[in-house]
Amino acid sequence: MTRAYHNTTARYNGFFNARELMNKNEGQLRNRHQDDYSQMLPLFVYPNEKQSQELYEEMDVVIEKCSEVIERHSIYLRRKEHVRWIDDCYFLIGKARFYKLEQGLAQESFLYVYQAFKDIPERYQGLNWLIKSYIETGNWEKAEEFLELGESEYRKIPEEHRGMFNAAYADFYLKKDRDYPKAIEKLEIAIKHTKEKFHLRRYTFVLAQLYQEQRQLSAAMSLYKAVIKMNPDYTMRFNAKINRAIAYDKTGGSSEEIKKELRKMLKDEKNEEFRDQIYYALAELALKEDDEPLAIKYLKKSTKHSRGNTKQKALSYLRLANIYFEQPNYVAAQAHYDSTLQYLPMSHPEYYEADSKNSSLQELVKNLKAVSHLDSLLELSNLSEKEQLKRVEKMISEIKAEEERQRLAALRELERKQAQAESSQGGGGVFGKGKWYFYNPTTMASGRTDFKRVWGERPLEDNWRRKSKSSGMNQMEGGATAQASGVAEESNEAEEKYDPKIYLANIPSTYQEQLSAHGELIEALFNVGTIFKESFQDQPRAIEAFKRITTTYDTSERNLPSHYQLYRIYLMEDNQEKAAIEKEWVLEHHPFSEYAYLIKNPNYNKESKETKEKIEEYYEATYRLYDYGLYEDVIETCNKADSVFKKNHIQAKFDYLRLKSIGYTSDKEAFKVALEQFVKDHPEGELKEKAEKILGFMDEKVEETPKAKYEAGPAKPHMFIMSFGENTKGLNELKNKVANFNTASFREKKLDFTTTQLPEREMFLIRTFPNQLEAMRYYKALQNNSSIMIDVEKKRGQLYVISIPNFRALFQNKEEESYMKFFQENYPL
Repeated sequence: MTRAYHNTTARYNGFFNARELMNKNEGQLRNRHQDDYSQMLPLFVYPNEKQSQELYEEMDVVIEKCSEVIERHSIYLRRKEHVRWIDDCYFLIGKARFYKLEQGLAQESFLYVYQAFKDIPERYQGLNWLIKSYIETGNWEKAEEFLELGESEYRKIPEEHRGMFNAAYADFYLKKDRDYPKAIEKLEIAIKHTKEKFHLRRYTFVLAQLYQEQRQLSAAMSLYKAVIKMNPDYTMRFNAKINRAIAYDKTGGSSEEIKKELRKMLKDEKNEEFRDQIYYALAELALKEDDEPLAIKYLKKSTKHSRGNTKQKALSYLRLANIYFEQPNYVAAQAHYDSTLQYLPMSHPEYYEADSKNSSLQELVKNLKAVSHLDSLLELSNLSEKEQLKRVEKMISEIKAEEERQRLAALRELERKQAQAESSQGGGGVFGKGKWYFYNPTTMASGRTDFKRVWGERPLEDNWRRKSKSSGMNQMEGGATAQASGVAEESNEAEEKYDPKIYLANIPSTYQEQLSAHGELIEALFNVGTIFKESFQDQPRAIEAFKRITTTYDTSERNLPSHYQLYRIYLMEDNQEKAAIEKEWVLEHHPFSEYAYLIKNPNYNKESKETKEKIEEYYEATYRLYDYGLYEDVIETCNKADSVFKKNHIQAKFDYLRLKSIGYTSDKEAFKVALEQFVKDHPEGELKEKAEKILGFMDEKVEETPKAKYEAGPAKPHMFIMSFGENTKGLNELKNKVANFNTASFREKKLDFTTTQLPEREMFLIRTFPNQLEAMRYYKALQNNSSIMIDVEKKRGQLYVISIPNFRALFQNKEEESYMKFFQENYPL
């Protein structure tokens, strides 16, 4: 009877309410979660830090209710629990801790469930979540240990828990080593044992993504098709269709059915905001069918139709950039890599590769444009004035024609969108919802997007097209003058653009100007050749650039290094005949040059490097002597370096070390002479500035009042401080809000809330947190409470956490701003 009572009361009171609360919060977490379908989906939906903070209050209720059930109803006799809901309560406590990101406490609960309830099959849900917790904290060794333990007991794991066990195994492989084949193996098993629809759809979608990554496209397409049949939410269904199209394998049959479905999706009004993704999928299909021009057309449409989805816009620009890079069309590629980086987040795996290519291409494009520009100017300089004018006028007319073409294209596009809006929304009179442009939200949004694409972000103000505005622009007095000035400036810009005299003035006419232009052209050509060779391994274009220097500019300074670069390229291409020609030229015309030494002795650079390494080793040994306080030996060793290595790349370091040793071994005058000599010998650099500072203090004795120093101590006890200046009105109300926040979200911590003062500062103290991590969790949670933060901002309050030793130092210094600087530098937010 006792057991029946406790079983019944435990289940239908505390445990039931705690489970319902947990289910409600997990459902809300899933509903609020937004997946990024441009990357691999996570297998499990967990809260981020902010979402976790929002769960604190209700997770604490779960912990309280389950703890009360354990305390009141547990019957533990003969090393066995006789109330069947106690293990479930421990498990719910573990999940609540997990969602609060208190992983250490969560692991304790899950481990207890697994180890203490050996006769209950549900212990394996504790094992599953214990493994998931270790994976989330990056404790791979522990995660692997318990995964292997689960493998050894696999037959004992109930069917209902096998799916999550294998999914956790797959998650381990994905997050630890990105071992896709092993993850695929485990995920396939997980799907066989999973019935819950949310997880089944998710596992299947991730498995499809993994097959797609492994280029097993047929399997990926089948799985995406399976996801669509599982009746997922609209976003997952849409992305499954898109990914199915992107994963299309032309060896598996015709793509017409997929294209037909994508075109149908384009016409569906529900997909208007997703058109960028549909065009991207069509582009991928075109590329797989070797229709590159069509793919470029679709990708351009994708970037044009992209509105709120900046990541898709970035991916479309990136795909375009990669296509142009492979063609190669480096100018277009650089422009599109640059556009990619404006939208692609730094966390994206392809960000740094795009950034690297963009950096290299920027320099290349700059030099390519310089070559093209200088070639044009030099070509024009050889023509008569009449011919020059004729060419310039032709160029101006082409500029005008292109501007007119763009204007008409923009007008046609606007008319098309207006007509589309009218047909889709119907009548409504002259000013009805579907008739007038400014009453139509669709055309307005599209127009705003087009405006930003052309002009960027512009403030709503007069003369918004002007780059700079006079200081009196916004004053009422002289407003007309300012407006007239703006119109005049725009008019002047237009006149300059269409004025032949401006173009003719840039043509080098004198011998000196032409000589200077040729010099710039040589330098640009050499840079182009070097970048093609070193950064892009585009040997034909590199040869073209270097050959032009050796044939057209054979008297320039870049002639010799160009011959040497050609020699190196021909060696790489195993063209011995041409390599021998370049080698003979270098050895015959410049036998004592560094390039000749490099040809004769391929290890020349390596030997130079080894010498540098010896010098650096010698310096490190000398510095160790300085560290030991053997200053006389330091001076002697530095003197030896002068004779042994003569001039070397770290001579300033040797001289500075000798200088500091003189400061320790000689009188003030000798040290001052040595400082002056050092500044004279090394007129540039950081060490020269240090020497000058010492000279500046030589004749001064600066006395500073010693102040207590702040020291980092992440493991030391901390407190949270909320500090206010003059505006202390209404602090009691804020104090009550903070106290209520502590009770609701941190009731377990039993925090102490007191007040204190610094000169002209009123302070709230919340204490004591065991370490910096726990204090910062409180800090971030409170920052996410908008009601409190609005009051703090109104009163210009300062929030920070501080260790107990640093708190003592703060009250000794009485300078809060100095600690704020320390806090910002040492406490990552």
